[in-house]
Amino acid sequence: MGNDVRAVGRRMTNTRRGSLESSSRLMHGLACSTIIATFVGMVAAAVAAGGVQPKVLSFSVVNGAVAGVADTVNVQQGDNLELRWSSDKPMELHLHGYDIEVKVSPQAPAVMSFKANIPGRFPVEPHGQGSGHHRPVLYLEVHP
Repeated sequence: MGNDVRAVGRRMTNTRRGSLESSSRLMHGLACSTIIATFVGMVAAAVAAGGVQPKVLSFSVVNGAVAGVADTVNVQQGDNLELRWSSDKPMELHLHGYDIEVKVSPQAPAVMSFKANIPGRFPVEPHGQGSGHHRPVLYLEVHP
């Protein structure tokens, strides 16, 4: 009878061990599946968003001119751009050629986000500041 008890005990131990191994494999499989699903979701989100971080350029308009940069900024055709604007006075800025207008003020910076898909030289001019010719605060040159 002692041998029978030991044999049953070994079978129960092996059964428990097998259950633990099965549970461990199941948990490992679930963890791997979760990691893969998360990675695939992140890749899909990046592809849906264009997958490319925008080229961020920041400008500050002081006394009607962009401070601290040359009057021309060069970018490549196809660049995703984010032009961030601040100003010492309220004004509207218009990027000609792309026909983008933003309102900017000391309390409310503005952003122009777009893909530079049109090659050429485009002025950024203040609008709504009275009549007459508006002198560009900046030129954007998009090179093929």
